[in-house]
Amino acid sequence: MQREWKAELIEAGGLLEDGAVTDYGDRRAEVLAAAHGTVWSALTHMAILRAAGPDAAAFLHGQFSNDILSLGATSQLAAYCTAQGRMITLFRVVPHQDAFLLLLPATLQAAVQKRLTMYILRAQVKLTAAADWALVGLSGPHAPQALAAAGLPAPTVPEAATSGDITVVAIPGHASRYLLLGPESALRVLPPRLPEVTRVGARAWAWLDIQAGLPTIGPETSEAFVPQMTNLDLLGGINFRKGCYPGQEIVARTHYLGRLKQRMYRASLPAGTPMPPPGATLQASNLPGQPAGTVVDAQIGPDGAIDLLAVVQISSHDAGAVLWQDRPLTFRDLPYPLAASC
Repeated sequence: MQREWKAELIEAGGLLEDGAVTDYGDRRAEVLAAAHGTVWSALTHMAILRAAGPDAAAFLHGQFSNDILSLGATSQLAAYCTAQGRMITLFRVVPHQDAFLLLLPATLQAAVQKRLTMYILRAQVKLTAAADWALVGLSGPHAPQALAAAGLPAPTVPEAATSGDITVVAIPGHASRYLLLGPESALRVLPPRLPEVTRVGARAWAWLDIQAGLPTIGPETSEAFVPQMTNLDLLGGINFRKGCYPGQEIVARTHYLGRLKQRMYRASLPAGTPMPPPGATLQASNLPGQPAGTVVDAQIGPDGAIDLLAVVQISSHDAGAVLWQDRPLTFRDLPYPLAASC
């Protein structure tokens, strides 16, 4: 985030945590706006890596869990794994002209960029941080009209479309939801052109991801999960017919032999419960003395309760007694069918 935009966001009331605008002082009101209205969020907690060069597609295809070679004009989720099949991070891959934009948490950007660069070797690929670019989220029932008023396209999931300097990516959500990518100078002037849109921070946007059942992998959960544990197979983030990539053998074995014992579920905790951080361990009555699950992310909801995504032992979920600090989780439906096993 450039100094000028950071100053503008702070002047608008933005509160920063680790360099990211988390909210504007009233998290509950922002989540209410995200749940029922149309909202705009500067996603300053995210980073953009740009992969360019004649071998960029082939290189990424050989590193990620998804089929980069067939990406076309759509975006996709893709895991970057260790040799043991554990997710280092989760990208949203966006095609842009003759390059690929890789969206990931800013807290992992430096380490992931360094690791990927080690494997470029003789491939004609240049991997750089798009430091002068920014990422904005737009969500709500009037989001398509807001885009039209700004002269921008409103693609359908999972398409991406570019107009001028800005690329618009449609992503899943309970209402129309988009990511806007472009030079920070182009996105900074956008809010006045978006009618009837409320500004919210990253926490409200993270709540929308939880409602959509979309996982976020940060430093606390990096290398904690095999992709299927976070439902990436159900979200179109794994291609089981493509060639090799780091961890592919483990991911394929889990799929074809049906050995998955954990899945990601959506759940809630009562208002007043201490907020579980990402990576927090859950307990269950059917597994005394053993961890029953791990929190992926948690945010306050519009009713004051805590809404969360957690990877949980399937047996513990089915037993119906999963706990965080002795408080039971209430499981909620995900917006996509949840298979019991691979």
